Amino acid sequence: QEYGLVIHEFDPYFNFRATEYLYEHGASKFFEWFDYMVWYPLGRPVGTTIYPGMQFVAVWIKQFLLGSMSLNDICCYMPAWFGCVATF
Repeated sequence: QEYGLVIHEFDPYFNFRATEYLYEHGASKFFEWFDYMVWYPLGRPVGTTIYPGMQFVAVWIKQFLLGSMSLNDICCYMPAWFGCVATF
């Protein structure tokens, strides 16, 4: 209870970092982003090598629906929310 919501494993954390980058820098910079922190030593052109739907939806939720909630919390809850929506 002290630590709050935590993203586990590498892939979800990478997606969270991509969401943070999109939120902080905008879509045009996101699609031009070359991340040197992954695929060492070469790096990765992130904006052109991922499917950014999840990142855009998370940023949209943050900007228009739940502005007071942190991006970390939104990214942790999104699988549960989308699972609930998918059952209908």
